[in-house]
Amino acid sequence: MIKELRTLWQKCFGTSSPKPSKIKKPIHAKPQTREQKIGGLMSEIGREMFDMPIHVELGRCPYCECIAHMLSTRPGLFRCSNCKETTRQYINGKISYLPVNDRSVLGNESEES
Repeated sequence: MIKELRTLWQKCFGTSSPKPSKIKKPIHAKPQTREQKIGGLMSEIGREMFDMPIHVELGRCPYCECIAHMLSTRPGLFRCSNCKETTRQYINGKISYLPVNDRSVLGNESEES
């Protein structure tokens, strides 16, 4: 009976002894926050669909005064996901978003000299 079990074990697992093999220590990945997951997903979608990097950050919009996802397709300019207004990121010890008053910064209108 034992000989038959050993033969069956060898056929199933390809080893001569029923001792368990050494298990490597698992590598623990850092847990990601919800914002990091959304930011990574949006960056991948932007690269795949639009061929441009898209950055997503949380911030307080100066127009609607809500904490919302701020989407960026251009360096320094962000768009609020709630009210769709364009803001400028200002970093001075803390990250704040300022309204864009000059529409020539956006590049949508031609500059008249």
